[in-house]
Amino acid sequence: MIKNVLIISMFSVLTSSARAVDYGVGSLNESDTIYIESSAKLEFIRGSTQHINGSFSLDPDNTAEGVKGALRVDLRTLKTGIDKRDEHMRDNHLHTVKYPYAYFELISVEHLPPQLVFDSDYKLKAVGNFYIHGNYREVEADLKVVRKKLPSGGETLNVVARFDLELDKYKIPRPKALFLKLAENIEIRAVFSGSHQITVQSIELPDWPKLH
Repeated sequence: MIKNVLIISMFSVLTSSARAVDYGVGSLNESDTIYIESSAKLEFIRGSTQHINGSFSLDPDNTAEGVKGALRVDLRTLKTGIDKRDEHMRDNHLHTVKYPYAYFELISVEHLPPQLVFDSDYKLKAVGNFYIHGNYREVEADLKVVRKKLPSGGETLNVVARFDLELDKYKIPRPKALFLKLAENIEIRAVFSGSHQITVQSIELPDWPKLH
């Protein structure tokens, strides 16, 4: 009897650990948007792009295995509403010819409950590496996560993530013409949904140095 209980327990553990699934993130979702917001004294600037793709892996019914994943954003597609400003941002600020993409590598999520219940809001904290402008740093992002059922029978995980980008720490220059209009700290806000119905794309992270 004891042997049978052990076998059942082992099978249960193996089954639960194997249930982690990939949630694709991609341009098929029109609501997926990355926002960059600068609240300087002279002007509020908001840029955005919907060119985000990647994936994350999670078992929403047994989160003990944790979460992992990576996202990539095409910085060449950022728009602020003024074409000339966008050109300056790409050429003199982010240097997108050399560094066209930014990446977020998810390392862990803190405060995860044992299970993500449908239609419940969870406030969590993500720890990961943010890659931009030829280097990367470890950052913490505030998360809001909601698990939703789809009419088709599938499900999505809807995520809002926020963290600050300190330009100087990433060696990103502020052009002199924008110095008084562009805040040193830029808020990054990512709004996206992960779905089983979106093809998972493998993201290859660049071999950039880590900053401390």
